[in-house]
Amino acid sequence: MRRVFVLCLVIFATVVSSVSGFDGNRKGFVLGGGLGFGPVAKIAADGYEGEAENSGIASNFLIGYAWDEKNMIVYYRDAIFYEKEFLGDDITLVQGFSGAGYLHYFGNQGKSAFIVAGLGMQDWQALDEDYDDADPGAGLLIGGGYEFARHWQFGMNLSFGNTEQLGFDLKHTQLTFCISTVAF
Repeated sequence: MRRVFVLCLVIFATVVSSVSGFDGNRKGFVLGGGLGFGPVAKIAADGYEGEAENSGIASNFLIGYAWDEKNMIVYYRDAIFYEKEFLGDDITLVQGFSGAGYLHYFGNQGKSAFIVAGLGMQDWQALDEDYDDADPGAGLLIGGGYEFARHWQFGMNLSFGNTEQLGFDLKHTQLTFCISTVAF
C-alpha cells in the first residue's frame, strides 16, 4: 500500500513539475484532506450470516492534478478509524479505499456541487502490530458534495470492496462525511 502511494506521489510530482501550484486557480497541482464522521464501516464474511457494523472517525486525503477548473484526477484515500475489542484487547482498526479518483465540479470556486468516483483497492488493517492486516482487494468509491467556500468543501462518500484474511473473503462497505480543504 505504501509503495502505491509513493509511486503515485512520484508520478504526480513529475507531471506537475512544470505547472505552478497553489496559484488560486483550480487548475494544476492539488492537495487536500479532511476529517469527519464515518457512521458505517460494515464487514461481512462469505459463508457467514450477519455482519459487523462499526462507526468512527473518518478522514480523506487527495493529491493530484486538475487539468481545468472543473476536472481533477487524483490519488484518493478515504478511511474510517474505529476501536473494537478483540481477544480482551482494545484495538484500533482502519477500513478504507485507496486509489485513482476523478472529481468533477459543476460551478465556480466557492459555490459548486461536485461528484467523485474512484477505482482502486479496499484495505482493512489493525494499527496494533500484534495483529495481521487483511490482504487488500478491489475497491470502488462514489460520492459527492458541495464546495461551500473557496478551498473548503463538505463531501459524502460511499465505498465498498473486498479483502481476504485467514482464508475468509470479506466484503466491506463504508460511508463517510467529511469537511475538507483543497489547496490549488
